[in-house]
Amino acid sequence: MKLQAVNEALSNRISSGSEYQWKCYPNSRYLDYETKHGHASVIFDTETQEIYEATAEIKNDESRPYRWLNKSTEKAMFDEADSRGVNEDYAWDDVKWNDLETEEDFLEKATAILNGDTFDTRIEVPVEFSDADFIMLAKLAHERDITLNEMVTEILKLAIERLKNEKTCTGHNGCDDCDDCHCQP
Repeated sequence: MKLQAVNEALSNRISSGSEYQWKCYPNSRYLDYETKHGHASVIFDTETQEIYEATAEIKNDESRPYRWLNKSTEKAMFDEADSRGVNEDYAWDDVKWNDLETEEDFLEKATAILNGDTFDTRIEVPVEFSDADFIMLAKLAHERDITLNEMVTEILKLAIERLKNEKTCTGHNGCDDCDDCHCQP
């Protein structure tokens, strides 16, 4: 994601900025965007204009802070956070970040937040299918008279629930490595 895309999406509502003080991102600066509805920020490379990190939150609603991290630099930030004793999962106090997977999702949510518009709070997850799997899912969706997106959402929800219900094996299944073994309760 480039700085220009964020500036355009947020209507250039820059309210402040400064040098970024952590060393994990080279040539970095911090910019704030603010309206009466919300706040957003970016950390970007001053030479390439590439975004390292972007956040957005609704004013007076600390339950949904959103964050997008550049996959190519997030490990450097996590490492520095660890060395500083900062838990990178938390926005503040005991409020966790809602990490976004796609640039488009961040831009959509940040724009809506700053404009005071309603928006879809679900997190977009990019998925890729082989042609054969795509056709199979499309047929299943058609048979159920739902969209392909609804079909994939159902499948992902079921997979997440199944993972939530798994317990780590305690050796009762005769496994060699309990850290790698999962069994159903």
